[in-house]
Amino acid sequence: MENAILYNHMLVGLGFDSYTVGVRTRLREGGIPKGDFPGWVHIVSIVEIDGQKYHVDIAFGGDCATLPMPLVDGLVHQNIGAQQIRLVRDWIPTQLKRTEATKLWIYEYRNGPEMDWNSFYCFAMVEFMPNDWEVVNVFASTSPKCWQTKTVIAIKFLRRIREDGDEEIYGKRMLVNGVVKENLGGRTAVVYECKTEEERVAALEKYFDIQLTEEEKGAIKGWPTALS
Repeated sequence: MENAILYNHMLVGLGFDSYTVGVRTRLREGGIPKGDFPGWVHIVSIVEIDGQKYHVDIAFGGDCATLPMPLVDGLVHQNIGAQQIRLVRDWIPTQLKRTEATKLWIYEYRNGPEMDWNSFYCFAMVEFMPNDWEVVNVFASTSPKCWQTKTVIAIKFLRRIREDGDEEIYGKRMLVNGVVKENLGGRTAVVYECKTEEERVAALEKYFDIQLTEEEKGAIKGWPTALS
């Protein structure tokens, strides 16, 4: 949330018409989103350029959209590898008030053109302000019901220069608790498994270019996310 809010401040500072909205993100089982949409635990920016509104997400991890997505119902975009993504306007199962005005924007994906669409998260167009994010952040950072209080996660998108000189994202590297994985546009493979905090600190530097100070290395002690 801090990264996304900072990014939105940068957009506003550069003169863009941009604001943040709250996002309901579905939980995953075996890496697949399932079940109901919970409360707001994620953040995206809505940016308007020349009358067209865009969804901009910089903090959804390995399944984040790698480009700004215009708010056009059903428009399909190619993401990393075979993954396709789109935004659709619809209701979610727990909504009672169902009118055209109450439809939400739902971020969907499929990992190949032959596969069914599934949904990651949904959002409305209601602006969230700093005090709103303070309330959301308390839950996301302290509640035992929130997966973020029990999970260490880091994502690095892998980039390269194409033959035409433009840059492209061709894969992603992920740390989830003690496991480092890579997806280079196809299937995800385990690269390294950390058994101790010392190994995880070394993996963060080797695979993610994250160098921790001595104080930062010890900050995880006593938390549920610490390795033995």
